[in-house]
Amino acid sequence: MIDILLAVQLFVLCCCSYNAGRLFQHILRVPAITGYILTGIICGPHSMALIGSDPRRLADLKRVEQGCLAMIGLAAGCELVLKELKMQAKAITVTVICILPCVAFMLAMVTTRLVPETPMFQGYNSSQIKAVCLMISTILLARSPASAIAVVKETGAEGAFTRLCVCASIVLDTCVVSLFAMNINFSKLIVDGTPLTFASLMQPFVKIALSGMVGYLQSYILLTLVLRPVKLPPVQKFFFRSVGTYLVGIGVFVFSDTLRGMDSYGRIDPLLCCVACGAFFTNGPPPKEEFVSTVDEALPWTNIPFFTLVGCVMSFKGLGSVLPLVFSLLGGRLIALMVGAWVGGWVAGLPSEHHHFRWMGFVTQAGVAIGLCKQISLEFPTWGKSVQELCVSCILVNLLVGPVCFKWVLQRVGEVTDTDVINVVAGPGLPVWPNTPKQVPTRTIGGSPKHPMQAEINVIELQE
Repeated sequence: MIDILLAVQLFVLCCCSYNAGRLFQHILRVPAITGYILTGIICGPHSMALIGSDPRRLADLKRVEQGCLAMIGLAAGCELVLKELKMQAKAITVTVICILPCVAFMLAMVTTRLVPETPMFQGYNSSQIKAVCLMISTILLARSPASAIAVVKETGAEGAFTRLCVCASIVLDTCVVSLFAMNINFSKLIVDGTPLTFASLMQPFVKIALSGMVGYLQSYILLTLVLRPVKLPPVQKFFFRSVGTYLVGIGVFVFSDTLRGMDSYGRIDPLLCCVACGAFFTNGPPPKEEFVSTVDEALPWTNIPFFTLVGCVMSFKGLGSVLPLVFSLLGGRLIALMVGAWVGGWVAGLPSEHHHFRWMGFVTQAGVAIGLCKQISLEFPTWGKSVQELCVSCILVNLLVGPVCFKWVLQRVGEVTDTDVINVVAGPGLPVWPNTPKQVPTRTIGGSPKHPMQAEINVIELQE
């Protein structure tokens, strides 16, 4: 039965989050989702308790969170445009191959050294500690293509460096989601003490393959039921398609929950299903423009309840004791990004003058990483909440620092457009680097006019 009071409380809380997000975005110049999370933290059951003082009531909103997580997965898949990846295939491949192991190795070193000594994880057995280290290292590998694209739109940046950062971020996140699906299985094997066999090693790959098949089936259902031609006014058509896409996403999670009682080979990863579905659409036939446009326009609204609820479940009572671990993870990640980006640029033959600050295009973390944190808390109720709180603390810092770093480096390499044009579109930003040439972009980054990767600015309309 639906809890009417809880639904009303969630609606009021989302209205507060929306206004806080606008404040953060337009006045403080940081992403809106930071405001959503902080609103959830302040108003959640562990603080002001505006949504109730019992955290267990939030379990009734599980399907709401799953639908929002499905939209985040679809949006990540929509950014996986093959045409963009082919333009700089060598540079992207080398960059990903160098950054991924460097960051993973550094995070593994930090976690294995400091996690056993952290009070938050005291009392865990050795198997749980290994699983915690594995999942923390996996989650903090994630990037934020959405934040990178938002900065590109704001600055009107265009060029090889911009395309490399955006496309490499998309590939990195796709790899991380697949790696996350594999490491979830390995963590369960470690915690349960099951010996590794050939069958258990193949299980994650079977899970990924099945998730891809379900993602294709999901795209077919959306194409048949949701994206079919309907004669409705634009607002009603958007509402019909966005709600339909949201409900189909919830259906994927319900289907996944149903399969949990079956043999482990029959399980799927619902987030990976949604990523695959988005990738099938964005590289498919003409309906992709309508689907990508629907997801792009609906995502800001689904982000509000999702990130607000992420903040609600967070408790920072014991966070003071893990600050050394948080700052160690942040510092180790930045050092590994510097090394990986420098080596990748050198091997790929990229301009040497960019080697020392290329890493600044890969700092931000946001939606996908927080979505993985939430999935950890659902998969491992015993210790998943602790991992979620620790990782979200790191992600919040990266979310504040990352966009500023990326904006600065785009100006530094000279791929930012005329400041007058940017101020009309997004207001005053950082000062342009003295050596930055003034130019106006003449083509788009994305493949279609409505694709979220689009960074084209219509100068004629601005002048009018």
